[in-house]
Amino acid sequence: MSEDANGRRGFLQVVAGLSAAAVGALAAIPGVGVIIDPLLRRRKSAGGFLPIGDASQLSDDGPVSLPVIGELVDAWTRAPEVQLGTVWLQKGEGDEVKAMTAECPHLGCKIGYDGEQDHFYCPCHKSSFGLDGSVNDGPSPRAMDPLEARVRDGVIEVRFKRFRTQGEEPVEIG
Repeated sequence: MSEDANGRRGFLQVVAGLSAAAVGALAAIPGVGVIIDPLLRRRKSAGGFLPIGDASQLSDDGPVSLPVIGELVDAWTRAPEVQLGTVWLQKGEGDEVKAMTAECPHLGCKIGYDGEQDHFYCPCHKSSFGLDGSVNDGPSPRAMDPLEARVRDGVIEVRFKRFRTQGEEPVEIG
């Protein structure tokens, strides 16, 4: 066989090999996307501020409870406009807003507010909390979990997080 034929054959083998690799890579992209997609979705939605109400809803008379509405992303499922939780809000200095989750650190029951006693309470196991969220009484292992909050253009925004129950230290769960 001539040297010219070996050169062409080698060239065609390289072209065929590169073509097969390109086709294989293109076929693998959707498979990799399916595996990585839930991780990308979670990362995109995590950590953002969510608008929860008008700043005029805050009162000097006591804390205000507002629902947190946002997009729930779980693996391959997206559910827009879902109640993610509830927060307690209080006026701070100037435009400052103090926010705490309304989920009891003991077992996750919804924390209420007693205006007569001027404290937060958990109806499930009788934990009570001061207006600053500190534990007054009961089995709660820690204070109410604080959240980052701000007012922008008259709208209250909260960086909503959920915390694991029963531990002495707050641990975010998403």
